[in-house]
Amino acid sequence: MDPVEWLLEDGDPSIRYLTKKEITTDGGDPESYMKLFESPEITKFLQNNTRALGNIKNFDLFYKGPVWYFAEAVERGLDRRTDAVKNTAEYIMHASQTDAGGFTFNWQPPVAVGCRTGDMIRFLLRAGYLDERIQRGIGWITSTQRHDDGWLHCPLAGICDQIKLVLFNRSGNGLRREYDPGVASCYYATIACAMALIEYKKMTGSDAYNDRIQRAAKFFLRRSMYKTGRGFRVPHGSGWNSDFRLLGYPILSQYDILYGLIFIARAGRIEDMGAREAFNIIISKQNSDGTWNLESAHTGMLFGDARKSHIGRNNKWVTLNVLRLLSYMEY
Repeated sequence: MDPVEWLLEDGDPSIRYLTKKEITTDGGDPESYMKLFESPEITKFLQNNTRALGNIKNFDLFYKGPVWYFAEAVERGLDRRTDAVKNTAEYIMHASQTDAGGFTFNWQPPVAVGCRTGDMIRFLLRAGYLDERIQRGIGWITSTQRHDDGWLHCPLAGICDQIKLVLFNRSGNGLRREYDPGVASCYYATIACAMALIEYKKMTGSDAYNDRIQRAAKFFLRRSMYKTGRGFRVPHGSGWNSDFRLLGYPILSQYDILYGLIFIARAGRIEDMGAREAFNIIISKQNSDGTWNLESAHTGMLFGDARKSHIGRNNKWVTLNVLRLLSYMEY
């Protein structure tokens, strides 16, 4: 099976549109964009839409709130040409962007978070936004890169902070770690912020943040894309990716080695020795028919609310990400 031909089949309008836009030479033509609205998933986003997609009472709730709906809608190919996406983007920026440019969760006080800021700036750029609010977000990202070349900036640190969040919507004391050289940066925050800088470079053509991008690449390469700074596999709590080597489709506050390698390839560092182990792992997972399976659908990944029906099967979204990686390697 030619995986490209498989992705171009009529069954999934989003996969077909994104494959034509990013993998083949056809581009994302207006006709293909209009066919996105035939997708059952996108129909679900748009039904009963008023001010914003999703439940605005819980704007950052995974799989339910406007932040998730906006991110998944953009990931499936929609952009600000669609009123519901534009309305949701405006709502999110109004509800969760701080004066300094970072984005906060639904907690008090409204403290910006590294992973959420990077993800929102990336999706806003992909949706077609490039204004003063995006510039403030990029400024926040570049000002918070840490001593080890990654990002952290999360108020949550430990079970007590998590309890305060769940029970009282209160942010915690995690920012005390921000300037502690003994605390490593977070994979989730680092990939989010690094990808935002890559998207900004793509949209503007500016090399202004190349140094920041290269520093972020070093963060991943030093760790072979999935290890701690000491060479061990990164431990994870329940609900998140239990092993970065398991391939899924990260959307919000998530990561796997395939997503990391896409960033490394876009940063021009795919030939680095630190990328070889992860690349070989991905290639070893290819099925005999040329496709790749979905192995992980933890919180923040596509299919997380319906993972049982997708895990262990060949998956067009994972296969698309592998083809994206290979296409970036050709440049």
